[in-house]
Amino acid sequence: MSPRERTLSRRAGLSLRDGTNSITLVVALVAVVLGAVLVCASSTHDSPQTRTCGTAGIESLAQDFTPPVADAGGDFTAYVGNLTTLDGSGSSDDTGIASYVWTIDDGIPTTLTGEMVTYVFLVPRLYLVTLNVTDLEGNWDTDTISVTALMDTTPPVVRPGGYKPVYVSTEIVLNGSRSYDPETGIVNYTWSFVYRGEDVVMYGREVRFVFDDEGSYIVTLNVTNGAGLSATADITLSVEAPMTWLEKHWIPVLIAGLAGGITCVVVLVRWRKNGTVLTKTERDRLALRYKDTMKIWKLFKGNKIGLAGFIILTGFFTMAVFAPLLATVENPNIAENREETRVGEWDNPVPPTLVPSPFTGYVHPFGTDHIGQDVYSMTLYGARASLLVGFVATLISILVGVTVGLLAGYYGKGIDEVLMRFTDYFLVLPWFPLMIVLMTILGRDFINVIIVIGITSWPSTARIVRSQVLTVKERAFIERARAIGADDFHIMRKHVFPNVLPLVFANTVLLISLAIFSEAFISFFGLGDPFVISWGTMLEAAYNYGAFDSNSWWWVLPPSFAIILCVLAFSLVGYTLDDIYNPKLRKR
Repeated sequence: MSPRERTLSRRAGLSLRDGTNSITLVVALVAVVLGAVLVCASSTHDSPQTRTCGTAGIESLAQDFTPPVADAGGDFTAYVGNLTTLDGSGSSDDTGIASYVWTIDDGIPTTLTGEMVTYVFLVPRLYLVTLNVTDLEGNWDTDTISVTALMDTTPPVVRPGGYKPVYVSTEIVLNGSRSYDPETGIVNYTWSFVYRGEDVVMYGREVRFVFDDEGSYIVTLNVTNGAGLSATADITLSVEAPMTWLEKHWIPVLIAGLAGGITCVVVLVRWRKNGTVLTKTERDRLALRYKDTMKIWKLFKGNKIGLAGFIILTGFFTMAVFAPLLATVENPNIAENREETRVGEWDNPVPPTLVPSPFTGYVHPFGTDHIGQDVYSMTLYGARASLLVGFVATLISILVGVTVGLLAGYYGKGIDEVLMRFTDYFLVLPWFPLMIVLMTILGRDFINVIIVIGITSWPSTARIVRSQVLTVKERAFIERARAIGADDFHIMRKHVFPNVLPLVFANTVLLISLAIFSEAFISFFGLGDPFVISWGTMLEAAYNYGAFDSNSWWWVLPPSFAIILCVLAFSLVGYTLDDIYNPKLRKR
């Protein structure tokens, strides 16, 4: 064989061996891939751990050695004998937690399993509680907390609640929901009383019973808290026969009867004296007054501002008169009708809600204040106090101011000089510091508030009356009255005062608004009667107990808007009446 042939033969052999090696390599790679797929498939069925075989490539898988995170919660305080919950739900792990094991060091270690378990601590001392969590791959972690077990020595508070008169054959609801225990809660309510010689025992926070016999019954409520402590309170129920219509309405019937009797006597006396109830002169006078009244009302209705004020005042008078019917709480100033502060359950002050309270059953559309009083009901009852102050204080002011103004204007000279200097003295004194001094001297009783406002707001009335009397007393009909022998008292009563009365009436309405504002001012500065609900005392409590700082707007806005609207309404009505009665101001 020639050298050329030997070279070609060697190259062919090398090529054959290279091809054989390539085929072998490909076969080996295919075997590796198939083996990996089979391993992945078998591991998915045989192992609880999760493995992924992606189509983009095969990744090398290794066991997860990352431990879970154990979280037994924070340290806390428990009470001996009370069921305590241990919560490990805050623990976490990427692959999932397989077991929770709690170990409680109470002399002889106690072991509990589960994510959330309960335990009763029997001895007051410090306990170490350890939580061990294990994940699905066998990794574990622990967390230890301290539990301070205390002996609850404070008995629960028993509040059976107050009850209206109970009537025969009418179902009464005995409600113990006002009872509470802030530490361990109440677990049992037991009602007991004697009825028809037998002991009656009922269980539950709210029970119902029908008394068919009249009499007085002592009902005992016993409550037990989670620590086994109990407390007892008694209430007395007076079961009466249902009231008749006359018994319910005897006061208005009595007033109507007295008014009717007086009217009958007057009619009888006038009939026997004149042969008629009203003489022709009296009928003509009444007709003239009715005509003047209709004319004034027509002018008043034509003033939209005054009419708006009148409508607002009608709403406030409705609030004051029908407060017991419109209020959601019959008397919010009584302690039994307040919502008790219960941490985590009922934290006063509570914002507005239309959902009845689970403890008292009351609805609080304007929320509650810091001691659980219903703001909506207090706003309604506050209208009574504010309007009462407005009218009575204004009456005092008008009596003093009209008397001083009539005497000074009619007699003049020395009397006028003395009375007007006295009036000027009150005018130049700042009215609010003067009220503060007088309230400090007299005390914070509600009647003193009325008196102080009345005796500090009369000077303007005296000035108005005096100026009008100075013009009226120079008119011709006054001279004719003097000429026929009328004395000064008769002239002032029959001729002068009726002519200044319209301006006094218009000024009276304005003084009412000033009196309401003054009462709110006095009460806000802590000088009002704390036992009377008024808009001013509501604002004082809101300011003193942080309603402005805590953004308790529902506690501040109702009395504020009530004062503003009421004062504005009286002012609008007063200015409208001033325009009507004063020809110089009347719009033509």
